[in-house]
Amino acid sequence: MTADPNHVSATEFGHVRLFATELDPTEAAAINAQNVHRLLGEKIVLDAAKVEVINSLVLEGLGLRNYLIQGYGIAETDLAGKAAALDAMKGLIILIPSSAFMGLEQALDPNPAIRFIGIFREEAARPPEQMPQTASSAGTLVPPKSSAQLHSSDRGRSWVGALGALLIAAALVLFFVL
Repeated sequence: MTADPNHVSATEFGHVRLFATELDPTEAAAINAQNVHRLLGEKIVLDAAKVEVINSLVLEGLGLRNYLIQGYGIAETDLAGKAAALDAMKGLIILIPSSAFMGLEQALDPNPAIRFIGIFREEAARPPEQMPQTASSAGTLVPPKSSAQLHSSDRGRSWVGALGALLIAAALVLFFVL
């Protein structure tokens, strides 16, 4: 976790900042991903496509804890002991992943109307695993063609394509001229 939750370094990666607010319905309806940066400070730059502003009512069946685990890949151990508090949150939930800050170093100055809940770390991607080979898939991989084989077969196709394009262009010129 970062030491200062209000400081976003240019190299920050894999964090999700969680904010909440219990504004009256009229004020809450005016907040969306495109304007949430106003609540975080005048000079904050965010990629709105990566910011989520969710009404807690939407998460009632799933719960915020499960949403963080399933939607953001937050480790269950990172949320240990916080499940009840997260699931009991009311009002607007604002989720801002590190990628929303677009690699820019920024200093947040949150509006008193929003409450900082925490920074959570997304689980690191697992390294790719080799798929197990089954009896039905054994020997089905075709070895790649050599570059000489690729070039000779592509050469004929490229001439046919070029000739076709030339004929179409000539037909269009004749059509518009006549």
